[in-house]
Amino acid sequence: MDLLRERTGRGAEDRNLILFETALAEIGSNVLIYTGKHGSKGPPVEYELRLEAGTATASFTDWGPPLHNQLPRAMPAPTSEAGRGIAIARKVLDELGYKRDGEVNYWRLVKRL
Repeated sequence: MDLLRERTGRGAEDRNLILFETALAEIGSNVLIYTGKHGSKGPPVEYELRLEAGTATASFTDWGPPLHNQLPRAMPAPTSEAGRGIAIARKVLDELGYKRDGEVNYWRLVKRL
């Protein structure tokens, strides 16, 4: 994120970068947690961050368990202690994509800056 801020000339207070970083943290931590919990069969998580024409795109590739109907879930109740990550990411990003191909999960996070 520091390199992204440097390349875009945006400071730590930039709202769009804060929102993008929040989504990265939410999805990235889920990927790491669930891949580790289930004894991933593949290599470690792969991560890529790109900046093109004012749009930041991050992708995660992991060999953890599949995501079942979690992407469209609504924000949980305020008293709930779990289940907010994907809902937050979906709300703050311009695009949140997920697909499963065989035993591999592919995530795509897009934020226009």
